[in-house]
Amino acid sequence: MMPSIILPDGNQLDFDAPVRVGGIAAHIGPRLAKAAVAGKVNGKVVGLDYRIEGNGEPTPLRILTQKDPESLGVLRHSCAHVMARAVMRLWPDVQLAFGPTVEGGFYYDFGMEHKLSDDDFPAIEAEMARIIALDEAFERIEQPREKAIEVCRDLGQALKIEHIETGLAEDATLSFYRQGEFIDLCRGPHIPSPKLIGAFKLLSVAGA
Repeated sequence: MMPSIILPDGNQLDFDAPVRVGGIAAHIGPRLAKAAVAGKVNGKVVGLDYRIEGNGEPTPLRILTQKDPESLGVLRHSCAHVMARAVMRLWPDVQLAFGPTVEGGFYYDFGMEHKLSDDDFPAIEAEMARIIALDEAFERIEQPREKAIEVCRDLGQALKIEHIETGLAEDATLSFYRQGEFIDLCRGPHIPSPKLIGAFKLLSVAGA
């Protein structure tokens, strides 16, 4: 079934095959494709890699740019991943827990022998800047449940296995995002280019 897309201005676009949000932005025009950060499909914020299938009804879609408040959470979540990757480069024994966005920013929970302090911020921020400069895309990978546990086991990420077996106990398929050497269990979405992150600053650390 061919997907039909209904835009905020009421215009309808018809495609002869499943299409990704980023492909729709490119279809609309190169300026929008360049500015696109994410999309909003049926009221849900998704990545530009989100695939829209035909279901017999037009699918409401809005392309989000940095001007849209909804895109801020996607930017912050991607920045959290960059921070986690930077921390793992500096302290490879890190156990990853959660890295959600919050009002005013984001955080990431780590399990590690090194006790992080404000003195570590310059090194982490410098490594984050190097990662952003590489501009490696966030690649979504979906795996069936048992394979996802195997991936986390191979990565040595016990906290992620625990999360799959408890918080995600009902999920048959799980998603990861890969950026360079960094792979993390994550539902997404993420921005198409790390260079969209712009300015960032680490402000505090809390031990628990």
